[in-house]
Amino acid sequence: MATCPWHAAPARSRAGAAEAPALVHPVRSSTRLIRFVSAPLVVLAFDSSTEWLSVALDLGDGRVLQREEPGGARASQRLLPLVGEVLAEAALGLADVGLIGFGAGPGAFTGLRAACAAAQGLARGIGCPVVAVPTLLAVAAAAQPRPGALRVLAVDDARMGEIYWALAAAEPDAPSNWRLLQPSRVQSPRDAAACWLREFGAAPRELLLAGNAWAEHASALREALGEGWHDALQAARTVAPQAAAVALLARAAHARGESVQAAQARPLYVRDKVALTSAERAARASGSRAEAAE
Repeated sequence: MATCPWHAAPARSRAGAAEAPALVHPVRSSTRLIRFVSAPLVVLAFDSSTEWLSVALDLGDGRVLQREEPGGARASQRLLPLVGEVLAEAALGLADVGLIGFGAGPGAFTGLRAACAAAQGLARGIGCPVVAVPTLLAVAAAAQPRPGALRVLAVDDARMGEIYWALAAAEPDAPSNWRLLQPSRVQSPRDAAACWLREFGAAPRELLLAGNAWAEHASALREALGEGWHDALQAARTVAPQAAAVALLARAAHARGESVQAAQARPLYVRDKVALTSAERAARASGSRAEAAE
């Protein structure tokens, strides 16, 4: 009898008794598909570069938990407790965080050092990367410009009669990809206004003004910029660098490969002094009196 290709012929033992067939049915290989579902990247972010302290937890699924309160000298004492609060609200532990972003400056020296030290310490403990987010970039992102207004002139008060400023823009096809178009600067309002008039003209278009300096230095800026800037100044948005914006920017920077290890994180200082000398204060006071007399 012919042997069926799907059945093996019975084998015989030495005693002659039939044994079970070596193969009764064809073996069909079966592959089980295993899907590894990775959890969303959880981003912890904070900013203490201004008079406000902001902490946020971006869960990566559209949910962002944020806490804000007055900062200043209290920032170094309140930052970590606020981190604990947002983690508790999300029912997560610090080990669940995959990336830390912090407002790197420019801003208040004490606040920048507190944020950087916290980012380094926490990231070292859990072994996650860090992104140092420029403060003025966070101001631009927090302003939430209308579609089409892709340039934001972010300006914050720098004290000592000066302002920090930078021009930022978002990519049209990737709104979370914000970039500084030039390094952050520190200047007097008058000198900064002269730069803006050269760069944007006497009547700027498609330019959103954001930051706390537009209110702090309203009179000086209005006088220096002239009537052509009236509409832009009226529409200026007084916003702080929110931690939710820092988290958004940190996530985008990490995706571009711009995150660093904890030890490499650094604040961004634009100037190297925290107060004027007596001679500088006297000179500024004299200059102010001379301008008032004109």
